[in-house]
Amino acid sequence: MKRPTMSKIQYLIGVDGGGTGTRICIAGPDGVEKVRAEGAASALGQGIDKAWLNIAQAIRAGFAELEIEPDFAQCAVGLGISGVHNPVWAEEFRQKNPGFGKIVVETDGFSTLLGATNGQHGGIIAIGTGSIGEAWLPDGQRLEVGGWGFPTSDEGSGAFLGLKAINHVQRIMDGRRPVTDFGRKLLSITGQTKVEIFNWMGQMKQGECASLSPVVMEFAASDAYARAFLQDAGQEIEQIGQALRAQNPNLPLAICGGGLSEALRPFIPADFLASTIRPQKDSCAGALILIYQALA
Repeated sequence: MKRPTMSKIQYLIGVDGGGTGTRICIAGPDGVEKVRAEGAASALGQGIDKAWLNIAQAIRAGFAELEIEPDFAQCAVGLGISGVHNPVWAEEFRQKNPGFGKIVVETDGFSTLLGATNGQHGGIIAIGTGSIGEAWLPDGQRLEVGGWGFPTSDEGSGAFLGLKAINHVQRIMDGRRPVTDFGRKLLSITGQTKVEIFNWMGQMKQGECASLSPVVMEFAASDAYARAFLQDAGQEIEQIGQALRAQNPNLPLAICGGGLSEALRPFIPADFLASTIRPQKDSCAGALILIYQALA
């Protein structure tokens, strides 16, 4: 691969910014990773200033591991950020660049795609706190399915399961569903009175909602409601894939997202799951590929 042409750039940085955390990797101009670091959430829906603050802190933590005092002007950053689908947020985010020599801003779905395909054409279904399906075709066309944001989208994700769970709590409180061990565990988190549950929901953003998804997974084998929620998630994932393949039935698709996407595999319809591939790299590596390709 060609070396980036901007002579002042000494470091390439990939950023994967989501609703529960930020992951960064730092490389030299050759694109070879030197170090990784993590920080607090940087999804744009939680605030632009907060996103940049947490990104900058994670990058400084990475440089600290390298025992380097960073000069942001010497850094080119590829950012795959949740919330970039909103053009107003995305433009404000670009305008508030805290001094990096160059930034390229994309959805976290596209950075996940670049990581999964190692910079090649193909498609992904990214399942984590939120969800999105994206494809990059050989003719340059970009496809996107979902990604409308919390709470109306994020189908099949941790937040999707969390919404199912909190609605289950509401139905238990109303007497519309029986109390089981699954419900008791949820109530121990949300509170056991209507006032406590309203207070919990009042502070419920995407990450807080997704924090209930491990409880759904915990009771998958023993509770019919939890199992049904997971089967619903699996069907949503298949539907995202079908939409991506509507005009390209042989499109290679990777299901990505780490722990939750792996845990959901048994609940994804088997025929569809068998037609997918494993990702080669993660979204953080994909963001690094994004900035490398932009400078090459």
